Amino acid sequence: MVGLSVPFPPGAFAHPSSGIVVDGKGQVFFTDNGGPGALWKIDAAGQLTRLREGGWHWLALDERGSYSAEDLKKWFKERITMNIGRVALPDSKEALLQADGAPIVIDRDGNLCWAKGNLQIARLSPHGKVTLLAPSVQETVAKLDGIKGLASGPDGCLYVSCPSAVLKIQSEGKITTLVHPIVLKDVDTDLPTGTPEDQKPFLRGLAVDSRGTVYAAATGCHCVVKLTPDGKVETVLKAKRPWSPTGVAVFGEDVYVLEYTNANEGPNRGWLPRVRKLARNGKVTILATVVRDR
Repeated sequence: MVGLSVPFPPGAFAHPSSGIVVDGKGQVFFTDNGGPGALWKIDAAGQLTRLREGGWHWLALDERGSYSAEDLKKWFKERITMNIGRVALPDSKEALLQADGAPIVIDRDGNLCWAKGNLQIARLSPHGKVTLLAPSVQETVAKLDGIKGLASGPDGCLYVSCPSAVLKIQSEGKITTLVHPIVLKDVDTDLPTGTPEDQKPFLRGLAVDSRGTVYAAATGCHCVVKLTPDGKVETVLKAKRPWSPTGVAVFGEDVYVLEYTNANEGPNRGWLPRVRKLARNGKVTILATVVRDR
């Protein structure tokens, strides 16, 4: 396990980050918007490095390097897209794309998708053309309290998390509900007083493996859930308070989980991130923890 201490001035964010991705070299990148915020890298040897200051909520890996910083700035200025930041990776054509306010993901075809207004899915081609994927999804997700996470599957579909549901959207727009509602047993539920029952377990980030199995961060229940293609739900990783999962990434047979302290409370409680790995054999390893000086 690697720990790193950084200064901790006060912050003001709506919720802790959910952005975590793994590149082809097995390097883990995650966003941190607690305190001063940062973008972090855990290399294949386990070394934790701060790539840059300033934390965003969401993260996507542009493996093809299709989106330039200049184009993203231009499209944002022209109100074609929301604000998306680009971070080039050294000695690679790949880049990290960061966003606030709505989940983002690069789909199998290299298009950048984001949850527009957290009710629709906008799809941006590398040439700057924007289309809405499955416009009718707005009616569906509005009843499910909005889009909280996006993931791209190996089948070309996009997967959507809502507080208590996971949807699958095919490229031609067909929408399938994989599971709703999600009812978990023997978990530590931790949500603000008055949270409706249909918002539990409050899913956030999610990822899909090569078999079409979905892993989702159940932030409100301090655990990660596994959803099989036939809709079976299983708790595969639990976190003890004050930790709770917020984001998930998959690389090969391993699942990488971004967790925060006090994720269901305000930033005044001090959001501290860590990354754990759930291996295929069930072994759980803490890869890195960020500790802040006060």
